[in-house]
Amino acid sequence: MNYKKRLVRLKYIISGASLLTIFIGTLIYIMLGENRDTENMTRYMLVGKKNVFLVYEDKLAIEIPFEIQLDKEKTLGDLIEVSNYKEALNDINYIFPEKIKDYKVLKYGEVNLPVKVSTKIPEVVVDDKRYILTSSIEKLFENFYNNGEKGNIENSKVVVDILNANGKAGYARKTGDKLKKELGVKYNAANYETNINESYIIINDLNKKQTEDVIMTVNEKYFKIREDATIPTLANVIIVLGKEDKKIYDIDVVGVTEKAAEYMQTLSKDGYIGLKRVKTKAKDKPSQVSYNKEDYFVAYKIAKKLGIENMKEEKLTKNKIVVSTGE
Repeated sequence: MNYKKRLVRLKYIISGASLLTIFIGTLIYIMLGENRDTENMTRYMLVGKKNVFLVYEDKLAIEIPFEIQLDKEKTLGDLIEVSNYKEALNDINYIFPEKIKDYKVLKYGEVNLPVKVSTKIPEVVVDDKRYILTSSIEKLFENFYNNGEKGNIENSKVVVDILNANGKAGYARKTGDKLKKELGVKYNAANYETNINESYIIINDLNKKQTEDVIMTVNEKYFKIREDATIPTLANVIIVLGKEDKKIYDIDVVGVTEKAAEYMQTLSKDGYIGLKRVKTKAKDKPSQVSYNKEDYFVAYKIAKKLGIENMKEEKLTKNKIVVSTGE
């Protein structure tokens, strides 16, 4: 009798475990399916937690924050909050030249956009409200029409906005004249809203090589890449020139040979601050400059000055550059 009871109990346990397994499997399938069905869409609006992303095939994605006004009365977030995705999409299609039919609400996981170019919508602030800078929208699609590649713009057509944040009178115009003379670019010079120590750069649609040329032509050393800044402009690139008179970066020079001492001397002579000699045998061979993603141009300028060709993006502590001698 006890045997029969145990057998019945075992059947219940097995049945319950099977149902639980089926439930969990179904839930996982639904979760994965929710995030997978965008694979069948070529153009769609992806609704995230704080932004929507307009995805155009595998070429272009445009990020729009919920705080953007669609008109004077309502923001994009107002429509998303009440799940009125169709009206949000209609309003967006009214603004953008390339139309989208589908939308997808991201319920699980992180935003993953398999596109060649991802950018933020250009903005303008009017009466403390954020609007899309519609005059710049066509520029966003230049890359889309050109298969997502940032083409080489003739230097004579390149526009650089130069904002003076170091307090030196006439400094932005002086820098602009130098860029115009050496690279043949156009420029707009103005004062930044406040004086700051660090310099930074906002890249709109200038390719990497031409941006490197701009960075190497100006005197500033510590250009951090800013992707969150909202400066309404039609310029191809914006550079903000900080004072750079206090330490911004920790620059470690790693190596046990005289090469490390030479690197230290070269950078110190060029005015770099925050240098530190680390007398341990370098792991990276040959010589290499390691950096965080947003510090690429700081590292690039250092590498050029030292004649180092190898550069590696890593996850270092904030505002840190590591120069390895390879010895």
